[in-house]
Amino acid sequence: MAMAEKEFKKDKNKDFSDWYNTVIYAADLVDNRYNVQGFIVHKPMAMRSFKKMYAIFEKELEKDGHQPSLFPTVIPEENFELEKKHAEGFVADVFWITERGSEKLKRKLALRPTSETAMYQMYSLWVRDHTDLPVKLYQSCTVFRNESETSPFLRGREFLWIEAHDAFATEKESKEQIAKDMGISARVLGERLALPFMFFDRPKWDTFPGAEHTYATDILLPDGKTLQVASTHLLGQNFAKAFNVKFKDAENNEHFVHQTCYGPGIWRIMAAVIAVHGDDRGLVMPPSIAPIDVVIVPIIKSKADPTAIVDKCRKLKDELIEAGLSVELDLSDKTPGFKYAQWEMKGVPVRVEIGEKEVAESRVTLAARDTKQRRQVSDKSVVQEIRKLGEEMAARLKKNADDYLVAHVKDAESIDEIKEILDKTRGYARVNIHSVEMDGKECADTLQFETKGGKVRGVRIGKDEKPSGDAKCVVCGKPAKHVVYIARQY
Repeated sequence: MAMAEKEFKKDKNKDFSDWYNTVIYAADLVDNRYNVQGFIVHKPMAMRSFKKMYAIFEKELEKDGHQPSLFPTVIPEENFELEKKHAEGFVADVFWITERGSEKLKRKLALRPTSETAMYQMYSLWVRDHTDLPVKLYQSCTVFRNESETSPFLRGREFLWIEAHDAFATEKESKEQIAKDMGISARVLGERLALPFMFFDRPKWDTFPGAEHTYATDILLPDGKTLQVASTHLLGQNFAKAFNVKFKDAENNEHFVHQTCYGPGIWRIMAAVIAVHGDDRGLVMPPSIAPIDVVIVPIIKSKADPTAIVDKCRKLKDELIEAGLSVELDLSDKTPGFKYAQWEMKGVPVRVEIGEKEVAESRVTLAARDTKQRRQVSDKSVVQEIRKLGEEMAARLKKNADDYLVAHVKDAESIDEIKEILDKTRGYARVNIHSVEMDGKECADTLQFETKGGKVRGVRIGKDEKPSGDAKCVVCGKPAKHVVYIARQY
């Protein structure tokens, strides 16, 4: 067995936490030794993937009419105070700047935890009449939150994301944007990243501070906990009134705008990719965001002349780079077995093997990361076959992930059954509850206490699930109005 295999051989399903906290460092994604607790260094292997992920989302946003922007990292305290619910929801998480050099600042400045209060102050200056609408801006940036517990990509004090902030003349347009936002999430997460997800209309007690509705995207991880990776919020006119964002219509009548905001959590999406697709040998990166698309491994026997083999490897590397692929040529003195295990652990989708036979027969050997099955292809078709192999791999990853999610959703009719699902199935419990408005919060709190952390995720969007006529709330026994999903969360 190669050394690299000995160094990384973890059972993901037996101890997911140990697997996750080993692979993110073994694959050289991050370094947590930076001397400020909760802040990490993102290394090249991670940043390559993040850049690709950003590019995919940004392309989708711009196709939808959004334009890029960048607002200041600092937000004055008075901006937060304009929207009371929003301020109350974030005040505990804010990092404050209170000094400039040796001078005390007259007003505190927050490092942005999110940018509503930064951007809408400017929207109030830009929007004057209906011809200024809609406003559809996004920014790709980092945000800062004072999280008590941190784990790379799952929860941190500085993390990567995108936020899009829109303003419209009508409520109808704002609701249409919510559907468009979820469409972007579905295309990127489902089609490009092969991730299984559910859209939930969050219960009233769990909406984004200052929003009327929160529509969240959750992904189930192997330990049975769910991870919110994106959300879109119907803000109504709450922030518009707080920040005085108004316009005059064609008849010169004045109105407040209707707003939405959308946040794909780039950091958390990376956590989901790692967790969902990885296996006991390490990362399995979807081809769309793999930091390295192809690794070329020369197979050189001890008595062979390496010249022809290495020359062919270098020529192929140049050809693949010219075709737009990111490529590594491993010319280290390690054994082929060690190299295979090392690059598999880092999740490279396609391995190319070239030895004496490949040189003599004008072909190469390809292997996909997920199945490790080999196939021989001619030199003339290698680019085409690598792309085909990547497409096939992405389809397999999606099917496996979707099948896993379906198998981990179970119906429950009692709190004991919910506990059984959360503890043993390690998935979602689908239950009847009497309300997802504020009058249902007491039942939700009871559920969370009795199940040791099971939270009402909300009503699933797109399924039109309704309780039967005589269905009762799983907690209080009142007539049930909603079908909701329960899961533990990160």
